Amino acid sequence: MSDASASNRVPAVVLFDQEDLWDFTIENLTNNAIQYKAIDFCIPIYRTGAYNVNDDNSNPLDFSSDHQGTELIKRCEGFLFDGAHWILFFEIKTKLNQGWLTDARRKFEETILSFKEHHPDLKHQIINPIISNKAVYKVPQNEMIQSRILKDKTGVSLQITTRFSIE
Repeated sequence: MSDASASNRVPAVVLFDQEDLWDFTIENLTNNAIQYKAIDFCIPIYRTGAYNVNDDNSNPLDFSSDHQGTELIKRCEGFLFDGAHWILFFEIKTKLNQGWLTDARRKFEETILSFKEHHPDLKHQIINPIISNKAVYKVPQNEMIQSRILKDKTGVSLQITTRFSIE
């Protein structure tokens, strides 16, 4: 996966060659059919209800489409799925800007809450989302905190890795 054109508001793309442009590597060891759905820069999802993603104490029950707003939610790059067993949301970061991990967690938070609201029959297939950041060389100081917040709000913990293996 490459997010090289993000600054031009273009979604992440699948690349089978040009490894130097890869930001997130998917190893499909079983050659199973895997699908990718881009979300960021593709699907307009509007903030709803009284939920405030910038408040770490906000209640996920306040996330509701009953009162649609006009502001777009934070959205992760997209998700991969095998059609029957798992759904993997992912976010690509390419720098160690201040707040990159919190920003990624908030993107997962709103994207996953929206997905669960609109696809309740598939919510059990969501696995721990992945943040891929090639610039990370050590565990971020706030990783456990951000992972706990995400787990409390969505039921899944975040992972930081540049690879995902399908076995």
